[in-house]
This record gives sequence, structure tokens and C-alpha cells, in this order.
Amino acid sequence: MIDELACRWAAAIDRGLVDDEPANLDAWLGEDRRHRGALLRAQAALSLLDRARALSGPSDDGMQWRARAPARAWRITGTAAAALLVAGAGIALWPSPAARIETSVGEVRRTPLSDGSIAVVNSGTRLRVTFTPGRRDVEVQEGEAWFQVAHNPARPFVVASGPVRVQAIGTAFDVRRLAGRSDIVVTRGVVKLWSVNSPDHAIRVAAGEGAVIDADGAARLRRVSAETTDQKLAWREGRIVLDDMTMGEAVAAFNRYNGDRLAVAPSLAGRRVVGWFRTDDVDGFATASAAMVGGRVERRNVAGQGEVTVILP
Repeated sequence: MIDELACRWAAAIDRGLVDDEPANLDAWLGEDRRHRGALLRAQAALSLLDRARALSGPSDDGMQWRARAPARAWRITGTAAAALLVAGAGIALWPSPAARIETSVGEVRRTPLSDGSIAVVNSGTRLRVTFTPGRRDVEVQEGEAWFQVAHNPARPFVVASGPVRVQAIGTAFDVRRLAGRSDIVVTRGVVKLWSVNSPDHAIRVAAGEGAVIDADGAARLRRVSAETTDQKLAWREGRIVLDDMTMGEAVAAFNRYNGDRLAVAPSLAGRRVVGWFRTDDVDGFATASAAMVGGRVERRNVAGQGEVTVILP
């Protein structure tokens, strides 16, 4: 039971503690002196397992997973020993200094980097990673990724998103590149943010803040509540959270994760919906959202797209 709870806490720490979890973790660690050691073992095993997954690439046994399987962290107890054996064999368990990371539609991949940092890569994303002895550079060519950065002032960690540059200062943050715009949310620590078009106008963005940078380099800072951050980053756990989102926006979000397409009638596209769903639960979303707006669901064959689920009045 101690090991099982330790694995759950390791997974929670890995995604970032929220709400009353920090206090609950402190209480659990204080209950028994064995708890701290069990937690350290679980964290080490999780890190080693993920490094092994990064090395092996896609497979059919779960080393690369889609959004429908966010619970892999809870299953660490059965695989921790295997991860430790791999480490004991002396295998280098991280990508080469220059690498490409690409995810297909519906795929969410957690990839340890060679410096000890972690990248959690969203569906339909392309990254280029270039590490040298003096720098750590990542380019978000398309899509979205969340980074948990290993602190090393001697090797700056800089993420490029179009003309935008985000430099970590011992931190964790999310970068999304979409239609020429970059959306940054900082979940821990501080980042320095600038555009190559105006490098002398760098700004600092701290945890609980975000920024949207347009193609012309104009930046808009905003406060981001813990609840909003959880909603925006729910994709890391295979979920989509709809908080007063329009039907049109919700359909676009689901289409980002699924080959089975959704469409909504123009008359319903502006209606608001709420709730949370698995990213792969297209039918559940269509049925629930149609009920919310007084609509109905119809499946049609559309040339060039195959079967499309349409939400109609």
C-alpha cells in the first residue's frame, strides 16, 4: 500500500500539485518515515521508465500512448523494476543532442530530454530539439508542448515559436503555436519572453501569468487562475474541459485529437457548452452538447472526409 500511494504521489508531483495536494502530501510524508523513501524510489522509477520510453519510440505495448490512456503513471509499480534494470545495464536513455519530436493526431507523448528536462507534447505537434554544451534550444514548429525545465544557468533553455523566444529561468511553462500566434502559460517559476523583431523589449512572465504574442510581435499579458491553467492543460491527462466555450470552439478542439470529424451547424456554433470529456470521446461530446443546445446528432458521409458527425438544430 505504501508503494502504491508513493506511485500516485510521484505521478501527481510529475503533473504539478494543485489545490490542497501540497498539504496532503506533507501530511502523508509525516505519517511514517518510510513514506519519504518510497516516494523517492517511485520518482526515480518514473523518470527512468520515461527515459526508456523516449529511447524506444513507438511500439504496440504502451511505450507511446494516445490521449485515451492518461493513467500510465498509476501503473508504475509493475514496470519500475524493468526500468531500473535498463538503467543498470548502462544504456543511454535520452535523445541525441539534435532530434525531432512529432506526434500524430490524438497522440500525447511525454518525452524526457537529455538534460533532465521533460517535454509533454500535444496532438499534432512538431518540435526540433538542439542541445549543445552551451545552449538548449527547442523549436515549436507546429502545435503545443509543456516543458518542465531542469535548472542550469550555464546552458540557457530557449523555446522558439515563430519569432517568439521564451527563455526558462528554472521553471515549467506551456507554449502553443497556432495560426501565427503564440500562447504562453507559465505554471511554475519565471520565463523571459521576447520577439526576434524587438529583442530589446523582453518581458518577464511569472507563474500564474500568461501571454499572447501576435505575428507582429505585440504581446498581451494576462493573469491565469489555477483553475484556468488546469483547464488549458487538461490535454496532458487526455481530457478537454469546456468552460462556457462556444460549440464552434469545442468542435475545433475535438477535431484536433480525432480522425473522426465533427461539424456543427452555423446556427449552433455560437451556443455555449460546459463539461469535461475524454479527448477521444467524440460520440459522448456530440450527444451531450446537442442536448445542451436543443440540437440533434446526425452522421453523414462527406467527400474527402469520410463519415462526419454533425450537430444540427
